[in-house]
Amino acid sequence: MLSITQAKAEAQQLIKQYNKLQAEAKKANSPQEAARKASEAEKLMSKIDTLQDTITKFQAEKKATATNKATTNSQYSKASTSVEERIFRLEEAQQKTRKQIEQLTRTKEELRRLLEREKKLNAGFQVGMTKNAKLEEDLTKLIKKKEMEQQYLIQELEAVRQQAQKENELFRIQRDAARSMIDRQKKLEQEKVLAFYHYRNIKKIFISLSILTILIAVALWIYKYNPDIFLTPPSTSSQPIPEQQPPIETDNAVKAKSKLSKPKLRILAYRDRLKQGGHGPIMLKLPGGSFKMGANNTSIHQDERPQHQVTLDSFSISQYEITFEEYDQFAWQTGRSFPNDNGWGRDKRPVINVTWYDATDYTKWLTSQTGHQYRLPSEREWEYAAKAGSETFYWWGYEVGKNKANCGICGSIWDGKKTAPVGSFQPNAFQLYDTIGNVMEWTISCYHTSYVGAPSFGNIWRGGNCSRRIVRSSSFRTYVNNLRTTKRNNFNPKTRINTLGFRVVRVD
Repeated sequence: MLSITQAKAEAQQLIKQYNKLQAEAKKANSPQEAARKASEAEKLMSKIDTLQDTITKFQAEKKATATNKATTNSQYSKASTSVEERIFRLEEAQQKTRKQIEQLTRTKEELRRLLEREKKLNAGFQVGMTKNAKLEEDLTKLIKKKEMEQQYLIQELEAVRQQAQKENELFRIQRDAARSMIDRQKKLEQEKVLAFYHYRNIKKIFISLSILTILIAVALWIYKYNPDIFLTPPSTSSQPIPEQQPPIETDNAVKAKSKLSKPKLRILAYRDRLKQGGHGPIMLKLPGGSFKMGANNTSIHQDERPQHQVTLDSFSISQYEITFEEYDQFAWQTGRSFPNDNGWGRDKRPVINVTWYDATDYTKWLTSQTGHQYRLPSEREWEYAAKAGSETFYWWGYEVGKNKANCGICGSIWDGKKTAPVGSFQPNAFQLYDTIGNVMEWTISCYHTSYVGAPSFGNIWRGGNCSRRIVRSSSFRTYVNNLRTTKRNNFNPKTRINTLGFRVVRVD
């Protein structure tokens, strides 16, 4: 049977093992190791329970010994001292054992808490594993999505690169065409200058021959009636008569002279009164007449050929391009949205960012307000008014000059930047402003690819492709290649850009 001393020694050994187990459990790095330590702790707990049973038996023996001590005190009164000493040692051992039991009990409780903690750790580890698995799945999906986005970006980049290559190629072609056109234009101008000088030289020769003929005729007449004068030697003091030079033509001589029969009456300007108050745009009543429409047959611009004679009836056209001030009144009274002015200002600047339909609606509103028939100008009416009898590139001549209009190279403060207020430059011979530069202008005409088949009479050439509308004039961004009164453009009627406006016509 196990003695108290052995129980004590065994208890101490169990305590040491428990302390070691507790330290190892705290240092456990994984749930598996913690589970293994928990298993060993269970075995230790089983041993502690066995030891506890043994100590309980010792306690029962002690109680039995105490009971027998009272009844058999007389029998053991003469017992030897060795027995009393043994009992004393047993009592002392019992106290120590009780303390050890209490310590083991506390150890057992701590071990139980440790096991619960390990279970929680295991549960937390399982939750963490689940979260990690979900996180890994989300990361996989995100990576796949980013890879798809990357592939899409690569494809888009390749498409943009190909588009840029196409645009560069187109730009190169356009640049070469523009250079070729400029070279041809320069050559044409040089030919014109050479032709002019050739004409002037011929004129000089003709004048010289005429003068020489007259001098010979005079000399023959004098010789006939007074031949002795030619026999008299000349005076040694006389100076030779300088040869008379023909007059030199000024720069004005190179300007093309108008072949249009200009009206003897002055141009009439007027404004129609609006029913809702105020007045419509300033209108100029132009006389009917004939003019050469389009570029000459040596021009490289096929859509402006062939040049042909056109006869028009009298009509009225607005002196200025329709302004924001005039269009905003129409928009406000009809509840339409106001067009964007690009931050350049409104009032007297030409209205921009309006479609062909917007411009047509404005003419219908003028018709209802004034009782007179308004519409957009036809292509031939516009060119007749813009040329004002000239046959040069611009109504003022062949050279762009400086500060005569608002274009890409006209030398104005607005060049290439924004529109100028209407009437900022000199008008043409019909007193129309901004027929070169500032903004392009819508017309009522449908698109014809050239003037082949164009009628000689009538203000409007019917037919054509009405899904494209003719736009005339040039803008503040236009350069020399497209800066001329014969320039034709065509746009979709829904086009809305900041270089395109309009002016109006009243049918008389």
